[in-house]
Amino acid sequence: MSRAIDVPVIDLFPLATDNYNLKAKVVSQIHAASRSHGFFYVSGHRIDLDRLRNITTEFHRVLSDDEKQRIAIKAYNNKNTHFRNGYYMYIPGKKAVESYCYLNPSFTSDHQAIKANLSLHEVNIWPQVPISGLREFYESHYWEMFDLATLLLRGYALALGRDENYFGLYFKKIDTLSSVSLIRYPYLEKYPPVKKGQDGRELGFEDHLDVSLITILCQTSVDNLQVEYEGEWRDIPASKEHLLINAGTYMSHITNGYFHAPNHRVKHINAERLSLPYFVNLGNDSTIEPFFPFGVEGGIKNVPIPYGKFLNHGLHALIEKNGQT
Repeated sequence: MSRAIDVPVIDLFPLATDNYNLKAKVVSQIHAASRSHGFFYVSGHRIDLDRLRNITTEFHRVLSDDEKQRIAIKAYNNKNTHFRNGYYMYIPGKKAVESYCYLNPSFTSDHQAIKANLSLHEVNIWPQVPISGLREFYESHYWEMFDLATLLLRGYALALGRDENYFGLYFKKIDTLSSVSLIRYPYLEKYPPVKKGQDGRELGFEDHLDVSLITILCQTSVDNLQVEYEGEWRDIPASKEHLLINAGTYMSHITNGYFHAPNHRVKHINAERLSLPYFVNLGNDSTIEPFFPFGVEGGIKNVPIPYGKFLNHGLHALIEKNGQT
């Protein structure tokens, strides 16, 4: 049995105040967690997680196989052009996990990026299900998470020795490439063949780094995540009331590894559960010059990369490594 890491719970409320002492404590906690195993929980987020889980559970229950196929991404349905937004299918006997991913609600047909047919920008195809107000609920959730991410990024900026509004220059409603994934891991009497890690652990998803600036995760109560820390795989205790936070590969890139993207994986557990991440992404043309936090020169800096290019390459590399989710 794997040892568990100690995941701190950080109250975000002080970040929304002008109380310097309280804010400094939060910033110190974010810094400490980001410099160690890379994960922390947040309280004070004001997101109704029970409602999110309940509606998503019902969504997966009532969504028909025909509707899943209609809105499936191109990898599962050649009639669709979407690479990101849409349904990620289960495959009987081969793949059990399934999910629906949606993007920035601002990406409408008259959005400049959509008109220009820019990669990674798609107008959301919404499922047709007998749940009143489903689209409105999930669009509202998207913006609630955007606001939460904005607050979190104030803490990250201060923890990196920057002005608290530093990331606000790049993280904007009009062009953020952030996404929400509604992932379902089912309970099955007979599970498809399960992959194993090098240590023999059965896995629901193999080890990976999140391709994001940061990731905000809502979970169920089933312990399933592990992080590679101090040369071994360590369990991340689950929490239903808190949101789990970690840095992604772009954060690691712009800080020259100072805040690293933790390598983590999903244990295979045959239990009905959800995983509901919000991947915090900047705009397509947003380019942050890599820096050494606090001005401490530590060697050669990484090359500046526009966020859209970074994300596009990272997503394709993740599929190549671990397969289509």
